[in-house]
Amino acid sequence: KIALQTKMMKNKEQTLIFPSHTHFSDDHTLPLSHLDTDRNLHLTIRYLRAYTATTTTHHHSNHFHVISSSLSQTLPHYYPLAGTLRRRKHPDNRLELFCTTNQGIPLIHTTVDFTLDSVNYLDDPASPFVEQLVPDPEPEEGMEHPCMLQLTVFKCGGFTLGAAIHHSLCDGMGGTLFFNSVAELARGVTRITVEPIWDREKLLGPRDPPRVDSPLIREFLSLDKEFSPYKENIGPVKRECFHVRDECLDNFKRSLFDQSGFNFTTFEALGAYIWRSK
Repeated sequence: KIALQTKMMKNKEQTLIFPSHTHFSDDHTLPLSHLDTDRNLHLTIRYLRAYTATTTTHHHSNHFHVISSSLSQTLPHYYPLAGTLRRRKHPDNRLELFCTTNQGIPLIHTTVDFTLDSVNYLDDPASPFVEQLVPDPEPEEGMEHPCMLQLTVFKCGGFTLGAAIHHSLCDGMGGTLFFNSVAELARGVTRITVEPIWDREKLLGPRDPPRVDSPLIREFLSLDKEFSPYKENIGPVKRECFHVRDECLDNFKRSLFDQSGFNFTTFEALGAYIWRSK
């Protein structure tokens, strides 16, 4: 059933959404922190959010207008998401974010001829249909447009919002704050709750000129061996889904509590287990 439905996606169009206004007039670059330039994090994180139909959204002719309008109003606050990632002209080859006044975020708009209920509200993350609901840019496109969105409207009036965001721009919490701001403006508020601040370089940014004081860091990065951690190609990234039963997680967290006397969240317990199994 899903295989047939993947062929029913139609009216797929892409529009570049620009900020409603800009707070700057000159081209400039924004530095990233040391954590942001970790080559292991040079990948695109893909999100998918599903929204069921309500009495106000069942007639979905204005879905695209509402989302694109609120996105345009949000971008002046989050304008770095419309920037372009590039390697700076420096021997260290670090990433930096280049910002100009004519940049926007690509928003793909498409519709399908079936309901969210018919695909079990997308409860199966391994379904090939789910892959079609989220942008999947090639590495070069992911650098040019480090944030891409896709709006898919279902026959029932529900819709999904897929996103592909380069991890160097923001993590899961930062992405959530961005989408919360889009949702607030879509509901008609005039001011977002959380105003973002780009000051990451003040905490973990590169010094000018660069200076490494810790022998441990020098040994870890092999700096004395003329090794640059930012130039290596990590190769293609593959996504896999592993289904873990709730009872297995409960037993594991109970065992951790018996050993340490501390309670751990599912994310902490499972994340630590995967990390040790690398």
